[in-house]
Amino acid sequence: MDIQDGDVVSTYADVSDLINDFGYKPDTSLEVGIERFVKWYREFYKDGGK
Repeated sequence: MDIQDGDVVSTYADVSDLINDFGYKPDTSLEVGIERFVKWYREFYKDGGK
């Protein structure tokens, strides 16, 4: 399917204020972040949530 009205071609997060205001620069890769999220999700919802 071709690109549709409203489709976003690319996006990114601008964390410059976070870095400047708090000195914190996130450095978790997408692959690691997804892996950690899936692990958490499966654990959290294995018994129907808490």
